[in-house]
Amino acid sequence: MEPIPERQDNEVGFDLAAIGSRIGAKAIDAFVGIAVYIAVFFFVFATYDISLEVDTDIVIPDNAARILRWVPVLVWAAYDILLIKNRGQTVGKMVTKIKVITASGDDPPPLSAASIRWAVLALPMTVIPDLIGLFISLLIGFWFVWDANRQGVHDKAASTYVVNVAAPTDAAI
Repeated sequence: MEPIPERQDNEVGFDLAAIGSRIGAKAIDAFVGIAVYIAVFFFVFATYDISLEVDTDIVIPDNAARILRWVPVLVWAAYDILLIKNRGQTVGKMVTKIKVITASGDDPPPLSAASIRWAVLALPMTVIPDLIGLFISLLIGFWFVWDANRQGVHDKAASTYVVNVAAPTDAAI
């Protein structure tokens, strides 16, 4: 199987982030999210004294279920929105040396753009049950693979682009 070729032509003139860099950033951010969920899971199960024994039915109290459902979503929102608003980068984007900018080149994007990016990506998997919502969110998030300007649907909604971080110049050192 041949790798997806990188497109050098784009309509906006920005140094757009490579597809591999964006996928790598998403993978790193997913690991951060999984770590948060695992921490919340163990906290809830310890706090509510929920048994994980194999031969018993697991009964999760309503409050614990709400915590398991919504705390990771709220942490994800804070993580993504605040880092994009303040730095233009999540941890994954920092590692892969890419960042989010607005269509006018503003770096970092304002709170409204960061919030729109997150909401468009997160709402389907948050409010649509089962794998359907997850599939829709994945399609929205990975739309950049097919887009001429490498924008996901969430980027288009927020008028943002993901670009390579410029290497520091000698004058900046």
